[in-house]
Amino acid sequence: MNTILKYTCPIALALALVACGGSNSTKSELITTAPEPTATQPEAVYNLHPDDVAEYVEEFKYKYDQLELQIDGVQYDISVHSTDVEEKVVYASYEKGFLSFGFDFIEGVPLAKLYVIETGTEDLGAAHKEVDAYLAGYDISIEFDDDNAIYTGRLNNITQQDFNVRLVVNDSVVSSGSTTLAIEGAVATVKGELGTKTYIQIQDLVNNNPEVTTLLLQNIGGSVDDDINSHTGRLIRNAQLTTKVEKGSRIYSGGVDLFASGYQRLYESGAIVGVHSWCCESGKTADQLSEDDPAHQSQLTYFREMLGDELGPEFYFFTINAAPFDSIHEMSDEEMRKYLLKDD
Repeated sequence: MNTILKYTCPIALALALVACGGSNSTKSELITTAPEPTATQPEAVYNLHPDDVAEYVEEFKYKYDQLELQIDGVQYDISVHSTDVEEKVVYASYEKGFLSFGFDFIEGVPLAKLYVIETGTEDLGAAHKEVDAYLAGYDISIEFDDDNAIYTGRLNNITQQDFNVRLVVNDSVVSSGSTTLAIEGAVATVKGELGTKTYIQIQDLVNNNPEVTTLLLQNIGGSVDDDINSHTGRLIRNAQLTTKVEKGSRIYSGGVDLFASGYQRLYESGAIVGVHSWCCESGKTADQLSEDDPAHQSQLTYFREMLGDELGPEFYFFTINAAPFDSIHEMSDEEMRKYLLKDD
């Protein structure tokens, strides 16, 4: 994924929209909950209601378990590594290396492209220099079975060996994100794109690692599903975890949303904290909508919870006006102190 973009529902649901030929049941409408709003207590609005999160996560796990790669009948589990919207490709890892397959995120259309790299490195960036075998797909076709898109065809390597290939994917590939979480003492370090996988990781962290008190956000390109990302933030706040960015950290968009969830927030000058607008609602970007547009309300609810009734909305509208959706604004130390480092 382009790290400066904050993609919302269309990307997380793109595969499902294609498979189902229309709207998907996981796309939620705005939902409100008690208490009734007053002059000082705006009503809470959720795109994904807290009562529905457990079911949402279980459905994700069910779909994620169906992902598989078969090469000449040998089955491998796959795990999402990253996505690149501009190049129209999803990268995933498997036991012997990496694979990439085509997907047009804007149009919501799977593309008949498939490549496999066998390598001993776990670094995708280095994989092309440390290749054991490079397998290019040909005669690739795509069919649909319920929620799954199934790529089938042949793989060929430079020695002209041919292999049958079958790849099963669904919308969980995109909505999962690609975060890794590493625990060292009282600190858990998070890297990657935020998604449903991140929620599961943080939930497990909170339930099983009481010694962890700090969440270090190291390199986060954004979130692929803002609705579940807000609930990940609520897990962090409810567990009273400290969020931290250090010199060298680079967090963007949904990563900043997660930083805001810290019960305490630690910032080292030199960290890059990037914000921008989002796209789109009825063809308009967030900064083009009026401030009372319903499309803002779920995010406003979240930031009120995290930063307070006054500062929360102020920060949210600052972010969407700081830079267009396809650009980024790196917050200054002064802006950090104004919005994210003062007492709530």
